[in-house]
This record gives sequence, C-alpha cells and structure tokens, in this order.
Amino acid sequence: MSSLPTDPIQTLIDRHLDGRLHHAILCIGQSLSALHNKSYRLVQHVLGMTNDQEEHPDLFHLRPSGKARIITVEKTRELISNLYQSSNQGGAKIALIHEVDRMRKEAANAFLKTLEEPPRDTFLFLLTTRPYSLLPTIRSRCLQARISSQDEPNPDPSWSSWISSYRDWILSLLDREKLKQDRISPLFQAYGLAASLLQIIHAQADNESKEAKSAITGLDEKEKDALEAGVRRAVRTRLLKDVAEATRAVATLGSNSLSSTGLKLARALSSLERCVGLMEVNLKDETAIEEFYLSSLRIWTAK
Repeated sequence: MSSLPTDPIQTLIDRHLDGRLHHAILCIGQSLSALHNKSYRLVQHVLGMTNDQEEHPDLFHLRPSGKARIITVEKTRELISNLYQSSNQGGAKIALIHEVDRMRKEAANAFLKTLEEPPRDTFLFLLTTRPYSLLPTIRSRCLQARISSQDEPNPDPSWSSWISSYRDWILSLLDREKLKQDRISPLFQAYGLAASLLQIIHAQADNESKEAKSAITGLDEKEKDALEAGVRRAVRTRLLKDVAEATRAVATLGSNSLSSTGLKLARALSSLERCVGLMEVNLKDETAIEEFYLSSLRIWTAK
C-alpha cells in the first residue's frame, strides 16, 4: 500500500472530507508521543470531537500491557467484538491500536480478517515505531502515513554538547601521532561518553514518558508500565540513530577520502547495530553501550 506526502494527517483529513479515507491507516514514526498526538487530530476530525476532547463512546483503544509490552489475543478479540456492535453515536467507529508491532502472532492473525473487511463506517488507525516488525500481511493492507516527531533538531543543549565531545573523541582516535603520545586518555573518555550518554537517554525518557502518561487518560497500571517502556525504547532508538549519523559524518572528516576510514566506519556502525539489538532483547543499557564504546575504541585505533 502506498504512503502519504508531507503533512499526512491533513491529507487524511482532506480525504475523509471527500469520502475517500482508506479504512486502515498505518501511522509510522520515531516518537510514540508524536504518533499519539498527531493521529488524534484525525481521530477528532472523523468522530466530530472538539480539540480538547480525549475520549468518545465510538473510540476504542488497544494497547500493550505489562513490562513485556504485549498486545494479547484476548484484548484483540475484545476490540473486534466492540467494533462489530452498533455505533453509540450513529456515526463512524475508530479503533486506535497503539504500538501495533507488539501484537503477538495469535493476536495479529485474529485481527487480520477485521483489517481486510471491517464493519461498515469503521476505521482502523495503527501506530508503530517499528513497521517492519509487523506481519507483512498487515502492513500491506494499510495506507502508510509517516509522522515526523520533530521539525527541529533535539533541543536539549546537553545532547549537542555530547555529540560535539563524541566527534572530538573519534577524530582524536584517527590522529595516529597524537594517539602515540597518549593511549590512556581515549579509554577514560570512552567510559565518560558512555556514562553521559546513558544519563541523557534516561533523562529524556523520563521527561517524555511523564508527558505521554499525563496526556493519555484512563490507563491501568499495566498499560502505564507498557507505555513507559515503549517511550524509553523509542527515545533510546532515536538518540542512537543520531549517534550513527554523527559517526558517519565525523568519519569522513578524519581523512581526505572515505577509503581510508570506510572499513572502520562500517565496523563501528555494525557495532552500534549490535548494541541496539542487544538492548532490544533486554540486555542492560549500561552493558550494551559500554561494549559499543570499547569496541569502537578498538576499531578506530586499529591500523
């Protein structure tokens, strides 16, 4: 299924006004908060809600629950049952499925028939930061809307400072003459960069999870746990993506040509991907990031 251009939410609103809104929309972004906030514009428009109205009798949520952040087949079947009931207000019904990538396979299969042939005047809005974790059969049946999290760079000044220090660290490792004179300082700097990166990730995750929970009402404790875990993972992924971009950019500055640093760059990015993968399977952030920096130290200082 095709994707939408710039300002996809307004495009979707326009399509609804023209009676051409697809019944299944997959909203993709890097920030769970941005996905929720921006998709709500479309929800409010379709259901005729006011801007300050958060709930509606014909709006049904499906969320992950618990620290494992799972959407169970039981909750999915409950949603499907609600969608097949008559509209409370005599108009459209909407299912808003948060972090749809957290559906277990059984839940996804149970949902597939409804996705293919929903009840009349029913819209399914699926939110995800990991579209390729969805079953292809679900992804292919949706119109995709890519939702930007921010139009500006990360506003946190500590992040800009960290990125600058990280760039200087890589450049110092590429300076062979300087490295011969001092091989100890880069090691301590690696530990310092790892520690400060963790602090920034945790601080931004704390702020964003508080904002997300305050903006969404009616969550039970398990849903709050799942939301917090999801926001933390999304923040971590977003910042580590910035680290990858900084690594790529600074590696090209350390030499007159990419050929001399290209292999090191590829190995460093591979190490970062491995770090992210380890954290996705619940290895402690501290251990995974420390491993990335020690690996990077070996990579950039190799001849």
